[in-house]
Amino acid sequence: MNLFKKLYKKKNMRLLPLIIIIILSTSLIYLCYKRTSYKNKVEPLSLETSEKTNIKASDRVSDQHDDNKSHAKEDVKDEKAPVTNVAVPPASAPPAHTDTSNNKFDASMIHDYLVKNKKKSDGKKVAFLTFDDGPSTTVTPRILKILNDNGIKATFFIVGKQLDLYPDSRKILIDTYTQGNSIGNHTYDHDPIKLYPKTNVDAKYFMEDIKKNEEVLKSVLGDHFHTKVIRFPGGHKTWHKTAEVDKMLSKEGYFFIDWNDMTSDAEGSPKSRTELFNRYKQTFGGQDKVVILMHDSFGKDTTADALPDIIDDLKNKGYEFGTLV
Repeated sequence: MNLFKKLYKKKNMRLLPLIIIIILSTSLIYLCYKRTSYKNKVEPLSLETSEKTNIKASDRVSDQHDDNKSHAKEDVKDEKAPVTNVAVPPASAPPAHTDTSNNKFDASMIHDYLVKNKKKSDGKKVAFLTFDDGPSTTVTPRILKILNDNGIKATFFIVGKQLDLYPDSRKILIDTYTQGNSIGNHTYDHDPIKLYPKTNVDAKYFMEDIKKNEEVLKSVLGDHFHTKVIRFPGGHKTWHKTAEVDKMLSKEGYFFIDWNDMTSDAEGSPKSRTELFNRYKQTFGGQDKVVILMHDSFGKDTTADALPDIIDDLKNKGYEFGTLV
């Protein structure tokens, strides 16, 4: 202020603008320096840290002991489960089905073969490996690897509720489909009490559950996906008053597939690899079209153990392997 007064008194005002410019420039340089110094002290967020914030760990799986009446579930930590947060492909970019083999069989033909309890047809020996109640994150991947190692495709009857309860299983379904296996509809809930009250088929509820399951399958595999192959939980032949639902299924273009061979992996207490293989041999009747019932749900580890033995035995008997479409 004293400087300004002196300048004012001396009427030397021409120096005042220059002094103001010098003061402002000095202040600006100082502020820029402080800001740069502060930024250099702040570390950027690492890529590893940012990725961790988008990962959720799922440690729930189910150990299911199946029979035709119920599915008991027990939560355990799944050490073999694949990475979580599976991205479901949008309908506009569905996964591609890669089965280019000639061993796709029209389900209507095999349906007729089973319903009429035939043993012989055209003489061509074909085995249909079928797996119910999946997908699971523990057993299904093992089965897929065995099939791939042997160059074989199979038919998987999917329970939609599994896909909603265990999101990781959606990735397994995509793998199953893109590896060229056939996908069948095994209802959404798989609840015998609702599907078959007093062992009689509730046709209306059954069809609603089939339709609901198809929508869930489409949500994973794309809107283009459709299957006409279905399997009744417990099998069609187990239940009564099926005439109404049979007409409804026929009208919608569905064909149900039962079986003529089984490992009994869903009956009674868990069975060993040897017990499952022996049961398969006991129920084998020398049919030229053999449809084998197995399960790939949680807890069916010995089914995966026995599968190579079953495949080798069928190969030795001269069977090829087919899928149902």
